[in-house]
Amino acid sequence: MKRILHILLLCSLLLHPASSAAADLVILDIGHSMQSRGATSPDGKLSECAFWYKHAGEVKQMIEAAGYRCIVCNRSAAPTREPYASYAKKAGVVQLNKSDTGLRYPSKYFPSRIGAGMVSADFAISQKATCVVFLHLNSTEGWLRYPVAGLIIHSRVHGKALGESLRRAFSEELLDRPGGVPNGGKGCRTIIRYRKEETASGWLNALDDAGIPSAVTEALYVNNRAHAAFLLTDAGGKKVAQTVAHGIINWLKNREKQ
Repeated sequence: MKRILHILLLCSLLLHPASSAAADLVILDIGHSMQSRGATSPDGKLSECAFWYKHAGEVKQMIEAAGYRCIVCNRSAAPTREPYASYAKKAGVVQLNKSDTGLRYPSKYFPSRIGAGMVSADFAISQKATCVVFLHLNSTEGWLRYPVAGLIIHSRVHGKALGESLRRAFSEELLDRPGGVPNGGKGCRTIIRYRKEETASGWLNALDDAGIPSAVTEALYVNNRAHAAFLLTDAGGKKVAQTVAHGIINWLKNREKQ
């Protein structure tokens, strides 16, 4: 009987092979570090790094529930302050332990590509990632007096479709939508980030050279009062995480159909 069951199982696997989705790997990079928190609201209550330590694990869970592999990483050392240390542990964040000084350094795979945070791009290349999404929030000087369009930044050659999928998710699910965040009808747009000189876009360029689609979420502003208030709530944070996950999953599914 056991032999018959074993044969039936083998036949089933041959007729219905495991989905290629299981081979796909999404890398989520938490921008900046708890030592250098990145964009911070003028009142100091919200930083992009702290926000994503809290919510990156939720994006990961949704991607894995859709049948894909997912790793969350951060360029620097693990947070030591609670609750962020617990958030990092729960999400299984891979800490790359590179000094977060803002210095620009070359990719180990593509030395002509130089930029801040290159260790995250190199990690994704070493893991043969299917795509990389850098989790950030945006900011300008002081509190915004009026809404501005959100941004999804993507790499020049391979990141366009991924960037567009994330833009669509923010525009259709979150910005000026029921249960979402008001943005004065400004919506979200995509921009290409590529420069030959030594600038922060070097890490996107390295991933492009490796053929790995990559994008950066800059769709919400920590210095927009409505955005900040929304981001500081648990429900708001979960909604943002869901939006990012949907943008990535929709891209993965559409890519599989092509």
